[in-house]
Amino acid sequence: MVKLNPLKLARLEIGKTQWEVSKETGIHQTWISLSERALAEPKPAHREALAKAYGKRVAELWGNR
Repeated sequence: MVKLNPLKLARLEIGKTQWEVSKETGIHQTWISLSERALAEPKPAHREALAKAYGKRVAELWGNR
């Protein structure tokens, strides 16, 4: 069974594409992709923006990191 990254799961739950989230948050789609694959760690401001776009708290998506 494939375990999805919490960031990707949150995006899929709201039914948005990476491109749509990118337009909404101003975060480049490539960075969203890298973050979902745990290949990059978003800046604190980007974490806040993504959490808001997904209707989640930062801690729900990244824990205490």
